[in-house]
Amino acid sequence: MKFSIKKYVYITEENVDISFLPPMSRRKLSLLDKIALCAMQKCYESPQVKMVFASQYGELDRLRKLVEQYSQENEVSPATFSFSVHNSAVGQFSLLHKIKESYNSVSAEKDTFSAGLIEALITSSSDDVLFCYCDSEKICEGFSCLITTKDLSEGVFELDILKNNKRSFFEETDSKRFFNFLEVKDKRFVTSDGLFEIKNAGEQQ
Repeated sequence: MKFSIKKYVYITEENVDISFLPPMSRRKLSLLDKIALCAMQKCYESPQVKMVFASQYGELDRLRKLVEQYSQENEVSPATFSFSVHNSAVGQFSLLHKIKESYNSVSAEKDTFSAGLIEALITSSSDDVLFCYCDSEKICEGFSCLITTKDLSEGVFELDILKNNKRSFFEETDSKRFFNFLEVKDKRFVTSDGLFEIKNAGEQQ
């Protein structure tokens, strides 16, 4: 499968910027929300885009607080609950930009990044897709990219499914490693679950 990436970005707490949001809405956001919204904003072009959001844990800190609140008070705050759902960030982003296209929210345990990226690539066969991965397993980080299969004039990549599916362990997360690959710091990208590899189409043997 061949595709192109128009824009991409890697965001952490150090470079997160939510100045594009109304001041009132910023106060309610968790760090995960801020990083996800910032990452999507930097790759966003138009409301005619489908979205795929991937996160292994989602709003885990909010969920912990909800469980504690329920155990103590036997009820939870509706407002807090609405921000705790897995698709909270992508839902907020679609409302902000009045996006009417569909979006999916993906969680696949340790394989969440690769599952989300595959979902985005499948969806991109008919529409441009804004993909965002955000999690806080090692550090709170976010990766986003705008994927297209329509314009392959430059920056073309190819995905190959691997047969052995051998899991590997890396110091860096898959999202950071994929960002490094796009920055041409690595010749190819292989997911840690060994499911597939991506390489520059011009580097085929």
